[in-house]
Amino acid sequence: MPSLARKYKTNAIRLFIILLALWGLVWSAQLFIAGNAYYSVKNTLDLWQDDPSMASQQDAEQALVKIDYALSYFPKNALYHQVKGQVFEWLAFINSKGQQSYFTNATQSYRKSVYFRPNWSGSWIGLATVKWKKQQLDNEFHEYLATAERVGPQDAITHVFIAEYGFAMLSARSIQFVRVKKRLKHHLPLGLINPLSRKQVIAVIEKYDAKQTACSWLNTDENKGPYKVLGC
Repeated sequence: MPSLARKYKTNAIRLFIILLALWGLVWSAQLFIAGNAYYSVKNTLDLWQDDPSMASQQDAEQALVKIDYALSYFPKNALYHQVKGQVFEWLAFINSKGQQSYFTNATQSYRKSVYFRPNWSGSWIGLATVKWKKQQLDNEFHEYLATAERVGPQDAITHVFIAEYGFAMLSARSIQFVRVKKRLKHHLPLGLINPLSRKQVIAVIEKYDAKQTACSWLNTDENKGPYKVLGC
């Protein structure tokens, strides 16, 4: 009997190991499939970011199918929900007729993303971006912006958005500039120092013809790095 019990125990352990290995294999396969779908969408978004004229309704809808496929495997993945929000933003850019509906869907995706990962600045920036595009610069917008800054004070996406929004408000002589000026002056040198945001921040400064203003602020900053980048 003891030997028989030992045999049953050994077989049970072997079965457990086999099942564990099979589970690991299935999980790895799902991760690979979902990852491929995500990177395909991300590459498409990067292409559109560099050249918005490349964006099309058909490609955006295909991107939406792919990211939904990734989410079917990992429905609680905050990054996938964030990317889905970006796709909806591009659909709003491509198709103005369905713009409000796409903005609503983008907001829902970003909210799901922050639900699963509240300390992710990119999703808070996404929520703020949609509010700005809808011209709803209300208290909720400023709360999104403040949260993004709090959870991602050194994140490239935070620097870039604040630079874009801040210089846009300055260029438009909007009263909203008063609320963002301090943040803009803080994130401007950080965005130029950070290699992940430098190119985009410089592009923003050039877009709004704000080099003189930017240099006047940077020349009062202790960090000398940004001066060389802008040629101040």
